[in-house]
Amino acid sequence: MDIHKPKPWHSFREFLKEYVIIVVGVLTALAAEAGVEWLHWRHRAEASEGVLRRDLALVADFAAERVAVSRCMNDRLEVIRAAVLASGAEWDAALPGETDGVRYDRFVYDPPYRVWQTHAWENIAADGTLAHLDPERARNFALLYRRVEWTSATLARENEGMGELQVLASRPVPLGADGKLRLLQTIARLELTNNELTGVSRNILRQIQDAGDMPPLAETRALLAANAPNYMRCRFADEALKDRVATTFFTLGH
Repeated sequence: MDIHKPKPWHSFREFLKEYVIIVVGVLTALAAEAGVEWLHWRHRAEASEGVLRRDLALVADFAAERVAVSRCMNDRLEVIRAAVLASGAEWDAALPGETDGVRYDRFVYDPPYRVWQTHAWENIAADGTLAHLDPERARNFALLYRRVEWTSATLARENEGMGELQVLASRPVPLGADGKLRLLQTIARLELTNNELTGVSRNILRQIQDAGDMPPLAETRALLAANAPNYMRCRFADEALKDRVATTFFTLGH
């Protein structure tokens, strides 16, 4: 095997020449590696933003649905409250199968229950891509997904309250003063939850709008009409969708 041996330097000039060649070669290799890594992360960041935009389009539809049906849900709770208050010691009333155009075929109270996903955001935050997004966009995404997480947890609690009211689907049911009080407390809690979810949904829509990712209103209307026709029968839905975005709400950069 032949081994190349460097030639002895005969002058400082030759040494400097060899040194410069080595240094330039190392720096070129490092710059090329950094360039490849930069391009890699740039591609990852652009792809991740595309995933988040698609994710938030669905979040925007869910939030718009809650805003659209909010008043009808409160009216339904008021119907249930009035019936409970008018009931004697035994529940034997028949609740109407429709309130404000929304039908209640199986459930006494039936607000929209959607799975507000955060997996895309969690993956981007975990794999290092978040550090390569525009800082303001990254902060906005972080605040937005915190609200989405809160919404998911609140929807789960709302679903529990909905189950507590389902006892009113049966007749006759003994109530008594304590039973009435518990039902009225559940109704009040559900009313508060509906209003909170509506407010947060409108704030989420404001953030999505300010980020430039808001789906057109006509597109949202068509999607909800096709996939949630019962809720879109709410007689206030169309007007509420026009006012779906919060106006008195601060977002980053606005």
